[in-house]
Amino acid sequence: MRSNTPGKLSLAGAYAWGYAALGHAQQEGTDPGWYEEIDPLDVLFLGTAWPKWFRDEFEFANARDTWLRLLRGTVHEKGIQRFVREAVSASEELGLPVDDGKLMLALADRLEAAGLDRRRLPRQLLPESALQECRAAHGPSLDLRLPDPPEDAKERIRRFWEDTEDEPWADDTPRAVLRDGLRRFRDAGLPVEEESGLLLPALYAVLMTKPGELLEDTGEHARAWALSLDEASTLVPVLDILLIAPEWELSVAETLGHLFAVPAFTEPLPSDALLWTSSPGLALPRLAFELGIPEVLTRDRTVTPDLLDWTGMHARMRLSAAVRSSGADIDVEETEGADNTDSTDSAQKDSDEHWAERRAAVREAARQKIRKKSGGTDAMNRPPDHAVERIWNADGSSEIRISTHTSHGRDLKEALAGQLDAFREKFGREPGPDDPLFFDPDADEPTRLSREYFDDMLLRMAEHAGEMGVDPAFFHAWREVGYVVTEETRSGFTAAEVIAFNRSLARHREAGE
Repeated sequence: MRSNTPGKLSLAGAYAWGYAALGHAQQEGTDPGWYEEIDPLDVLFLGTAWPKWFRDEFEFANARDTWLRLLRGTVHEKGIQRFVREAVSASEELGLPVDDGKLMLALADRLEAAGLDRRRLPRQLLPESALQECRAAHGPSLDLRLPDPPEDAKERIRRFWEDTEDEPWADDTPRAVLRDGLRRFRDAGLPVEEESGLLLPALYAVLMTKPGELLEDTGEHARAWALSLDEASTLVPVLDILLIAPEWELSVAETLGHLFAVPAFTEPLPSDALLWTSSPGLALPRLAFELGIPEVLTRDRTVTPDLLDWTGMHARMRLSAAVRSSGADIDVEETEGADNTDSTDSAQKDSDEHWAERRAAVREAARQKIRKKSGGTDAMNRPPDHAVERIWNADGSSEIRISTHTSHGRDLKEALAGQLDAFREKFGREPGPDDPLFFDPDADEPTRLSREYFDDMLLRMAEHAGEMGVDPAFFHAWREVGYVVTEETRSGFTAAEVIAFNRSLARHREAGE
């Protein structure tokens, strides 16, 4: 640190300053909750920006990614790549997650040997100078000029609001996703035709959110997502209009008119818009995968390329749940004469009841929609149409429920019963709560099936797909993205996940696989 004064930092020096700033904040009790989520690359960026503090994890993560993009194409990009390799290598050698405190301390001893103390970052590439006017921190430019609406804007807007059937699930344009989001908001009683501030959250809600995410978080998360994109992204002109509309007090009709003047509004969404990146702990795995590193061990899970979307979703939901929990804890502590244990138990009970009520409301809304479409009351008593339902919680966790009212559901139930019998026969006991239901048949102890096992299984299924009357590209897409989307299961996925699966499916079909 003595050889790396602020403004004259090497990457190794920046990491030292970031680690010291992190430790000092923890010791003083001034560290925000999101500090618990950071990894070595976040620590390095924290050191380059010291003594600047960030408003929240969204500003921090977006500034981090903008800074990393600025380094691309410079001599310092290789230094960042070497840093990422060192972090992953240390994780593998020590058997520790990359975001573990012991790993981050051990990494500090490796950076000089890796040569990351030899070249100083020029002042113009440090965040204080490089990010002064960046869109990620300050939003669209004040000099932004909105495009003039096309001559047929009124007709396009009229068609946009037409009460037609849902968009085809393969339609991956911002226009289609936004319209779906506005319909959902309108069904929830929100004034979508009067408030332009609802347009961006509506787009984001359908594209990115899981059912367990609270509506109250949508506006803040939508803005963070919109500001996270590279300024070169084709979607930025669309997002800037949505960001600026409420600030300029544009009406919904005026905003839509400007949107229809942007080609990207009616073209397929770019792939860079389908991932959540505005949280700590997400940049290092992405860069590692770009370098050909197949997986990164974190405290939460082993992250592979197909889990980037899943990891981002869990990060934002976990942090949001932690903030609400922290607020509840403060309320408990400030309640005079209250027993903390009883209050905490009561808060947990209230939380559980809240989610039970929320789930019941979602199911009731779905039943009402079925009833409206059927034109009668009999639909209210119909069993569920889907064999499998995923129930989401506020922290990103979920549970699967299987309905036996469908033939597919009954088949699944029988298959799971068969797995239970296989477990008992193999290990001579009932499975415990931490035992995998699908286990390695060659292991002496209950062991989860590896990623390699699933990959090989899907490849074998692809080879014999023709015999089953199934398109082999279906299995190749499943293997690439890590999940499968069908008409029956798509309600459990975000629009971004559906789009990613459909695009993978199209690529493999085009390749003749």
